[in-house]
Amino acid sequence: MSQFDDVGGIYTMYVDKLEFLLKGDPEFDIGGTKRTVIRGAGDGKIHGCKVEKVNSRISGTTTNTSELDIEALRETKDATITLYCPNGKVVSFPHCSFTGDPTVSGAEGEVSFEFQGDKATEIMS
Repeated sequence: MSQFDDVGGIYTMYVDKLEFLLKGDPEFDIGGTKRTVIRGAGDGKIHGCKVEKVNSRISGTTTNTSELDIEALRETKDATITLYCPNGKVVSFPHCSFTGDPTVSGAEGEVSFEFQGDKATEIMS
């Protein structure tokens, strides 16, 4: 690894192998195991953790082009989302469904998106 990695820059995203135009930088959580600390009410000490499984999630904005079918976007389910990151990582989000509200902003032609699915896999470069 070099002293300085490229950690910011251009992301490329695909939904079922079709390129999905990103207008803004995506935000994502790979999902998996989430722990919440549990404290005793009387003694204030940590007694352990609550463990739960959380979905992977990826969200951001795309451009409202003439080819973007917003209704079809909202109906997306069981898709594989693939995100290519500027640091060389590839993140694969399996079995995703569109879970957000595809809100359209007319000022800059933006459409918000959010997908959730099974735990994502990071493939290191």
